[in-house]
Amino acid sequence: MESNVMDSLVNLSSSLGGAQVFSQLSQFHFMRPWWLLSLVPLYIFYRSLVGKDDVIEQWRGHMSAKVISHLTLNQQQHRKFTPKNLFALFSIIATIIMAGPTWSKKASPFFVDESVLVIALDVSDTMKTADIQPSRLLRAKQKIIELLAMRGDAKTALVVYAGSAHTAMPITQDREMIRYFLDVLDTELLPVPNSLPQSAIKPTTNLLSQANTASTLLILSDSTNQQTIEGFKTYFTNQPHQMIVWAIGENPDSGLASSTGISSHQLSLLSQLARSSHGKMVPFTHNSDDVVAVNTAIENTLFAANDTGQPWHDEGYLLLFLLIPLQALWFRKGWTLQW
Repeated sequence: MESNVMDSLVNLSSSLGGAQVFSQLSQFHFMRPWWLLSLVPLYIFYRSLVGKDDVIEQWRGHMSAKVISHLTLNQQQHRKFTPKNLFALFSIIATIIMAGPTWSKKASPFFVDESVLVIALDVSDTMKTADIQPSRLLRAKQKIIELLAMRGDAKTALVVYAGSAHTAMPITQDREMIRYFLDVLDTELLPVPNSLPQSAIKPTTNLLSQANTASTLLILSDSTNQQTIEGFKTYFTNQPHQMIVWAIGENPDSGLASSTGISSHQLSLLSQLARSSHGKMVPFTHNSDDVVAVNTAIENTLFAANDTGQPWHDEGYLLLFLLIPLQALWFRKGWTLQW
């Protein structure tokens, strides 16, 4: 039990985007790595340029090092910022640019989003809890509206559940219609106010089965049970879809949680539900960080399913801004490079 709670708390810290940075860095590579081979002849050329002006090096074949040391003045004073060193730095940066560093993919202008987002909203009695003002349900509806604004006219469906589950809105691209249904949702709306999250399995999986590509099931709730975990795990085992569990309620590690906040036990179960269904759990935040994290997770699944249609984005163009001031230094008086 204690280990499950710790796992869920660790998941809280990583689910809000910290792991996304490391994920992008792990994808770092060069689009045209053969350009890096040009660094070898550039190094040889640089050494030859330096050797021509190294008078001490030229005399080493004619007299001993001891004699040279007595004849040389200011041995420790070496200029680092010289035209030759500037040429070396400029060449290295230019070579890296030509190699095409990249760590992210860019959506193709011809790409059409065919994925579906199925939203399952818990409207049971516990969602009336006011640990997050004015209530968990109202804040959940606000978060959904923010998410819909980010997604634009992407395909979305809405399922509400308590003691029973019902499809409030089938798959549609009309987000304003979903907003209309969200406005009238209340904990008193369904005939059975008790929480039976397993009732959402059938309507949500039926909607996901209508998707032509990998899609996402988003569950907004403050609790779940083992029966629900096993039911969704069975469905997602052979499916390309993912589940995101949005834990609605004050988190025990936020420092703001009271006796009415979401319990560590339920937080652990929600995390287990997400992990067993190819997904992740996102904790509630009082800003928009959780909305961004949910939207990013949805997009990642979409891009992964359409990997061949997502070209790598060349980030080398950003380094061009480093070459401009370096190039300007060549206008300094007396700065020439003799071959």
